[in-house]
Amino acid sequence: MNFNRETISNDEQYSHHENSTASVDKDAKKSRVYKRFMGMLPAFRHTRSGETHLSCEKDGSLAPVHRVDSLPSKWLLCNTDKSECKLKDSVEKGYVVMGHFFNQRDAAQLSPH
Repeated sequence: MNFNRETISNDEQYSHHENSTASVDKDAKKSRVYKRFMGMLPAFRHTRSGETHLSCEKDGSLAPVHRVDSLPSKWLLCNTDKSECKLKDSVEKGYVVMGHFFNQRDAAQLSPH
């Protein structure tokens, strides 16, 4: 598979989405495509227990970005009606690559800039 072709086809696939929603930074989108192509899956890790969860959509499919919807509630700080949630300090964002978790700083070293 040619990575450049994959990038172009994904750019074309998302062009309709970009027109219907707020414009997405093209470099950020290419970075997401590259990370997905290289098997870098958005994930979260609880720093105390070492437990890791892949980022998932509400239907359970893998999410292309970091989403907190599918995380254990004990990993989140939410307002009373749960309309806004953020990660607790003991949870970090990162990526799972070939079964190993890398925090965002370390994962950035894996992908070209």
